[in-house]
Amino acid sequence: MSSETAGQVTLEDHRNAATEVAFLLDIFAATVDTIMGGATASVGRIAGREMARKLPVHLPNPTLEEVVAILGSRMKAGYAFRLAGEGAERELLFDHCVLRDICSQRGLTPGTALCRLFHAYLDGIVNELVCRPVKSEIVSCGAQCLLKLRTQ
Repeated sequence: MSSETAGQVTLEDHRNAATEVAFLLDIFAATVDTIMGGATASVGRIAGREMARKLPVHLPNPTLEEVVAILGSRMKAGYAFRLAGEGAERELLFDHCVLRDICSQRGLTPGTALCRLFHAYLDGIVNELVCRPVKSEIVSCGAQCLLKLRTQ
């Protein structure tokens, strides 16, 4: 977008762009899931680890709590999530999720391909930042989504 057209962008333009992005995310996740099948989680984790390496974050001795707090603050425009529980198996609660909105808009069932790919991606980011394996499992989806988060 040039500076000349910036003043001409309407709310309808933004709505149309959001619809297009929702469509592209849906088709991308469905395609990866169809092609990769059971390996979809690996694709998401690899992408997440690569993304984490590019984040301007330095944590000399990171804890899971610190990493989730930092990611929560960086991703607050589309997500509101928090950590609960103690030990190696924790809960990650999503109070707000832009992907949940996309699922609703596209008529997708929450917790399916798009959500699984995103959570594998988030696992990869957390994995890289805490320097140990992380795996999430979607327990429930709805107004609030609940994941079990396991670390080693």
